[in-house]
Order: sequence, then structure tokens, then C-alpha cells
Amino acid sequence: MGHFLAQREKLHSNLMGVHVRDGDWLTGQNIHAMTAGLYAKSSGLATAGARAVDLICRRVRLQAYSLSIIDGFLLIAWSCVCALLLVALLRKSPLSYGELSTIRQAPAEEKESK
Repeated sequence: MGHFLAQREKLHSNLMGVHVRDGDWLTGQNIHAMTAGLYAKSSGLATAGARAVDLICRRVRLQAYSLSIIDGFLLIAWSCVCALLLVALLRKSPLSYGELSTIRQAPAEEKESK
């Protein structure tokens, strides 16, 4: 499951990174808004901008990880559904619990008769 989550996180991170580009108006607007919010607690405009870009990267990574967790739960759910279908399609075993005691006694009786 750990390998599956890591691979799905890479996939989602890549797919989301395609849409978060430099020069895109939505990305630029988010960076400017975060820079304005972080400017008061930063040492300068460049530092606030760098922190804003770092926060955007962390948000994308967190979203990608959340999507990979969702994929993991979907994998588990579909595996359970398939397992339940396979169990439902099983035929009755030719050997029942009542017959087990007679099978154990039969080899013991054969050894005593020899």
C-alpha cells in the first residue's frame, strides 16, 4: 500500500503541477495575495514572495497526498468488492466438518487392522 500511495502521489502531483504554472493568472493572483498577507511578518517583499511560493508548493503537495489517500481507499473498497464476489461464487466444499472426524478415524483403523 505504501508503494501504491507513493506512486499515486507522484501522479497527482504531476497532474496538478501542470495546472500550476508561472504566468498563469490564477497562480499569479494566489501568489500576490499570499505575498500581501505574508509581507507584514517578513523581512522584505522578496522574502514574502518566496514564502508565498513555498506555501503554494506545500498546498499542492498536500492536495496530491490527499488524492492519493482517496485512491488507496478506493483500491481497498474495490478489492473487498471483488473478494466478496469471489466468495459468493464459491461452490460448496465436497468435504464437510462432520466428515472430518470419520476421515481421521479411518487411517487409525487401517493401522490397527494391519
